[in-house]
Amino acid sequence: MLLPRLLREPVVQFLLIGAALFGVERLRRHEEPPRTPECRPEATAGRIVVTDELRQTLSEEHLRVHGRRPTPAEMDTLIAAWVNEEVLFREGLARGLEKDDPRIRQRIVEKMSFVLDQGLEPPVPSEAELSAWFDAHPNKWATSELVDFTQVFIQGDDAAARTRARGLLAQLEAGADPAGMGDTFSGGRRYRRRSLTDLGESFGPDFSAGLAEQKEGTWSLRQSRFGLHLVRVDRRTPAERPTLVQVREDVLLDYREAKRATAREGAIAEMRRRWTP
Repeated sequence: MLLPRLLREPVVQFLLIGAALFGVERLRRHEEPPRTPECRPEATAGRIVVTDELRQTLSEEHLRVHGRRPTPAEMDTLIAAWVNEEVLFREGLARGLEKDDPRIRQRIVEKMSFVLDQGLEPPVPSEAELSAWFDAHPNKWATSELVDFTQVFIQGDDAAARTRARGLLAQLEAGADPAGMGDTFSGGRRYRRRSLTDLGESFGPDFSAGLAEQKEGTWSLRQSRFGLHLVRVDRRTPAERPTLVQVREDVLLDYREAKRATAREGAIAEMRRRWTP
């Protein structure tokens, strides 16, 4: 039949989503005075009103696609198509076709979240408020200790590989040049400014254990998920906490997002009071 085929069309599904979202939005703003038809394409009391705003939107879309404004005849066709779509999603809503479809549900949730966030613009904090926020989260913008190191990789972790590794370690401790020693490792031989957390995630906890205490210029035998590594610590960069001036934009963004999240939770809590779980 025609209707089931139409309902499988993406544009019809989108319109159904829009209609459901429109209903949610009207519920959220039920205490506000009704908008006038001049503000948006408004549908009330079974009437479909084509506003100047809608005409402008259709004209802009035609201009974007075709590179020119529509002729009067083309505008009549665009409006007729829009009215047909409006009729389809109203009929779909009247028959409950938007229910029990997880895709439509998720889309409405996303759109409603977007609509909600548009009205939750937090105020710009004062310098005192921003400074207090920065001081309350000292580790958020601090840099962890970083290490530069050189490695010689030995493939495998059996007895033979360990014997080979100990022999190479003795040579390195005696001053041998690490270039050309060991096996090829996809990650390379020299690493710069890597955090211990990052190294633990990349190579495994056995590799990073004790690396913070290893002295610069010394070699050690370490095991990773890839095999054995002879590691020389070349340089350490101490952990550092930047000043507010250095990371002000990041702190401001974090502050505003946190305040927006709090306001969003409050707005959702207010909506929940209108519904019985």
